[in-house]
Amino acid sequence: MNKEEFQDKIIPLGEKMYRLAFRLLEDKEAARDMLQELYLKLWEKRHELREVSNIEAYACTILKNKCLDKIRLKKTTVDVYQLASLDDNSHEQMDKTEGMMEVGKAIESLPEKQRLIIQMRDIDNYSFEEIAQVLETTENNIRVQLSAARRNVREQLLKVYNYGIPGN
Repeated sequence: MNKEEFQDKIIPLGEKMYRLAFRLLEDKEAARDMLQELYLKLWEKRHELREVSNIEAYACTILKNKCLDKIRLKKTTVDVYQLASLDDNSHEQMDKTEGMMEVGKAIESLPEKQRLIIQMRDIDNYSFEEIAQVLETTENNIRVQLSAARRNVREQLLKVYNYGIPGN
């Protein structure tokens, strides 16, 4: 693939790839960086791209893997300064914050595929079709995995809020 073919076939995918990276990373700058890394990787592999039947799916897979690598490196942390700035009358807000932290912990403890599916569907509002395309699986499999992920999160939250006492 030469420079002109690359510009004709790869560069137009940029907007769609950026949206995918943004949905996965939830950060504009990180999504732009991932898009640049994708372009670089595809340019390095430009001679192999002639053999690829669906360049868009290939690019999507590379981008997804790069984003997942970045997500794995990121750790969920509590902003201590933000919590300290809450006034004494904000117990309700504190309860919501704690609840969201528990949901976050429950999601983080899921197997990687379930975690990604629940993130894409329930938080980023991807369609089942889009998730299936990104993860290279069937929509039915996505539905099954999402159901299992939600059940696991629900069970973990029940344990937390029932103080580990079954049936409470």
